[in-house]
Amino acid sequence: MKAGGNAFDAAVAVSFALGVVEPNASGIGGGGIMVAYEAKTGQFISYNFREFVPAAGEASAFPNRDADVDDGIKASGVPTQVIGLLTVLENHGNLDRQTVMAPAIRYAKDGFPVTPELANAISENFNKVMRSKEETKNVFADMGITPLQEGDLLVQANYGKALEMIAQQGASAFYEGEIADAIVALQEEKGGLITHDDLLYAMNNYPIMEQPIQGTYRGYDIATVTSPSSGGMILLEALNMLEVYGEISGMKRDSAELLHVLAVAQQLAYGDKRKYIADTKFVDVPIAGLINKQYAAERWQKFDPARAYLGRNQGDDDYGNPWPYNTTRQTVSFEPVDYDEHYSTTTFSVVDKEGNIVSVTQTINYFFGNGLVVPGFGFFMNNQLSGFSFTSSSASYIQPYKQPVSHIMPTIVMKDGNPYATLGSPGSMRIPAAVLQVLINMIDFGMNIQEAIEYPRIYCYAVGSDETYTYKKDLYLEQAFDDDVRDGLRALGYNLIFRGSGDIDLYFGGVQGVRFIDGNKMHGGADPRRDGKALGY
Repeated sequence: MKAGGNAFDAAVAVSFALGVVEPNASGIGGGGIMVAYEAKTGQFISYNFREFVPAAGEASAFPNRDADVDDGIKASGVPTQVIGLLTVLENHGNLDRQTVMAPAIRYAKDGFPVTPELANAISENFNKVMRSKEETKNVFADMGITPLQEGDLLVQANYGKALEMIAQQGASAFYEGEIADAIVALQEEKGGLITHDDLLYAMNNYPIMEQPIQGTYRGYDIATVTSPSSGGMILLEALNMLEVYGEISGMKRDSAELLHVLAVAQQLAYGDKRKYIADTKFVDVPIAGLINKQYAAERWQKFDPARAYLGRNQGDDDYGNPWPYNTTRQTVSFEPVDYDEHYSTTTFSVVDKEGNIVSVTQTINYFFGNGLVVPGFGFFMNNQLSGFSFTSSSASYIQPYKQPVSHIMPTIVMKDGNPYATLGSPGSMRIPAAVLQVLINMIDFGMNIQEAIEYPRIYCYAVGSDETYTYKKDLYLEQAFDDDVRDGLRALGYNLIFRGSGDIDLYFGGVQGVRFIDGNKMHGGADPRRDGKALGY
């Protein structure tokens, strides 16, 4: 921005650079979603550049489903990150590609010191990283034997070469040129599905420009992402239920009473996600119904202040019926389903002096995607097809050109027409829970953004692996909660599951954001659970 760019220029620059310095979490072999507020128009916009199923991706193409869509060659969706970012730059930026991409190219070619988080990711996923050993043995390890350690220099010359070609030639370098040839050659060699036609389809049809969904919470206006991401709808539905419950600002923030309220709001919203959310280009999704406040009041009737809500184990469905509150009527009924999505994602927000706000979340799904590096160009391919169901009665049933359901949810909050905050998080299914808790920490409990981000979190999904046997509700939480809180939650009927050995843990996300103060001041917040930093000038 010091060079004359705006928040959109900076966001594109950060996005490309993060793919280099966090190659475990995102990169040009993946995709993402952007939500933005454009100051000159006063409008919210969203760019959907999530990956999609190749044309050959019928369910029958995956005979070994667990292996194929976990981290096999067939697990990759068609990458859309490059066309998404370059379209945003062309439509909203002030600077050229070469200027914006220069930092990412420099980090790739000159290298950077490995952070503790990245060192852990390389070590814990070393076998996967070495799956493309000829490409990675001298990049992420010493001759393929010893993983890079914290402080070691990570140089990715081939990745830098790919970025230079994109900077010079534009999207065609990735979707039509040598990089495209290398992607397809890898697919053909390993038995994958992505073809040249799929890459051309991505370049000609992506990103998808959409209107964010919007809701309100206690007088604050919230804009966030729509389908195929479920995160925005989970957030708005849960916030609506908190409004139905009533005032929470007078409650003790770390009390079992309040955590119980938050847990039930989460699990009810997640239950609806399991049944209804999918790619709206293929499935009717009752978006308006799910974020309707009257529907939230109906769902909140399941809440019992004296005990955990057990859903199926007390004879209830995990989901409600939002269709009577929707603008359209139900045409097909789908079965609820879960799918595999890991927490290997990254997020950031950028604000400029003109008032533009850009929030982006991007991913290659699992850490290091499917572990396969495109030969000669140094980037990992995603394994996003793990986000689909192979049950034909599910809304998220795999189909050609369909985008996977996600929990990605960059979010912008306004108050009285003025920016209040922008937030996002990695963390897979924990993303909506993380953003929800940070928001109430600021709005209901008056915390500054850093305090709100650092505060301990819980996570309560619709169903749990052991609930059928224990008749208790699984509740994930950080170690920071004291014994009184733990005892209170157990008395309510929760089965407590702790993650991590420290007070807080990366399992619960890594919220990054900006809070606006008095109209002309900004406070940045970065989550110590993961790599991140707040910077300004």
